[in-house]
Amino acid sequence: MYADDTIAAIATAPGQSGIGVVRLSGPLSTSIADQTFLRNGNHTTWDSHRLYVGSVLRADGTAIDHGLAVVMRRPRSYTGEDVLELHCHGSPVILREVLSHVLQRGARLAQPGEFTKRAFLNGRLDLTQAEAVIDAVRARTGAAAASATRQLGGELSAYLDRIREQLLHLKALLEVQIDFSDEDITIGANELLVLSEQCLGAMQRLLLSYQHGKVLRDGARVVIVGKPNVGKSSLLNALLGEDRAIVTPIAGTTRDTIEEAVDVDGLPVILTDTAGLRDDGSPDPVEDLGIKRTASMIDAADLLLAVFDASSTLDSADRALAEALRERAAIAVLNKIDLPQTLATKAISDLLNGAPVVRVSAKALQGLAELRRTIAARLTSSTPVDDGIVVTNVRHHDALMKALNSLQLAHASMRDGRPADIVAVDVQDSMDRLAEITGLVTNEDVLDKIFRDFCIGK
Repeated sequence: MYADDTIAAIATAPGQSGIGVVRLSGPLSTSIADQTFLRNGNHTTWDSHRLYVGSVLRADGTAIDHGLAVVMRRPRSYTGEDVLELHCHGSPVILREVLSHVLQRGARLAQPGEFTKRAFLNGRLDLTQAEAVIDAVRARTGAAAASATRQLGGELSAYLDRIREQLLHLKALLEVQIDFSDEDITIGANELLVLSEQCLGAMQRLLLSYQHGKVLRDGARVVIVGKPNVGKSSLLNALLGEDRAIVTPIAGTTRDTIEEAVDVDGLPVILTDTAGLRDDGSPDPVEDLGIKRTASMIDAADLLLAVFDASSTLDSADRALAEALRERAAIAVLNKIDLPQTLATKAISDLLNGAPVVRVSAKALQGLAELRRTIAARLTSSTPVDDGIVVTNVRHHDALMKALNSLQLAHASMRDGRPADIVAVDVQDSMDRLAEITGLVTNEDVLDKIFRDFCIGK
């Protein structure tokens, strides 16, 4: 599915760093190592997985840089092919020259994700593990990184394999009925139904984890809204743990949206502070533009934090905000609980159609832990399966849904007493859908779509 050539790329991130790595994979890796890297001492062969000290040389024998080199021989390498890594100083100028030099020696520039694609094609990783590589690279919280690491370690694949093994057993029982129908060999209907129900339950539990996994992988947008001077900017600063937004007693200080990334109980969240909403419009045209932008941010939000001043009575602006958010996923935040209290929790919850209410003081940093827990709970109403596995990828979710639908058809057919050959078709389709997830069944278009999102060098 790919040319048996040698690819090369800079494997470390752009910019200056202490160390930079140029990686090669393919049959020319060792010969390019001989032509490119002069090892200190008298070495005539390359021992696999051993670091050598020396110099990367130009064609005229002068040194580009001093560093380390390691050859990892197939199949015990990331790609399953011979791999060469040149560890240099992390200057972009040096790394570009080293890369240019190895390309002149017969390698070609790698495409995005091509190292990992070769690892998949050579059986070093299945497709879920390959996708976990980019998830690990892009993880924005510790929990997201841990989830990607578990998938990279094969936990999701193992869970899916267990389901496929049960489906394979179910298919074998059906085939017995088909092949020996003339001999009146039958398998108990109850045994077939129980086996299919076990598989259905395992798939459904995995699908229920998707909302949690999707937020873990892709993050969520949480927008802070409320009328002017209720403490929206103070709440943003409190959740961030730094003074990002300007806070003054003057209503309308925030005239544009302010966005910051924050870790909310392990979930990557883009937290947005918005201009205060008025019920009668703003006389200030600049502030009015900010309010219009707030409306668009509300439309794009995954969750809204509706902030109210707990030390004041509700006014028309508060009621207008609550009415606008009644059908939206929202949390009511009663701010300023360090002051004498006026607003009742139930009154606000009723206004927001039963939304959870959290009482905080952004100024005194009270109630923030509860608010974080509530945000996380609202964003992830689903939970991982019993052993902590989650579905994070929309491709996996879609294939699982199709596998579940096919098995539900098979289960209904068994329950209705339909012929075994009809049932077997749907069971086989369910197995094939699961195989698409791990890459046992796939095509080049799917692979190209997956790996084009990788960075070059990975």
